[in-house]
Amino acid sequence: IFVLLFAQGSLPLSILLASSIVQDGHGSLPLLAETPKGFIWAKVINIGVGAIAGVLGIVFGF
Repeated sequence: IFVLLFAQGSLPLSILLASSIVQDGHGSLPLLAETPKGFIWAKVINIGVGAIAGVLGIVFGF
């Protein structure tokens, strides 16, 4: 959905970048099975990096 919105010009690149960083698909499911606490930490870090990338993208205008 984000890619389609970006292609239509409805979404800035910074939001697409942040969304791409945060979404890891099914790659973290083995971590969830192994250690739920590690999964939560990985998601928190992922969301933090995505938010920083999105905000910086908006600030710098892309």
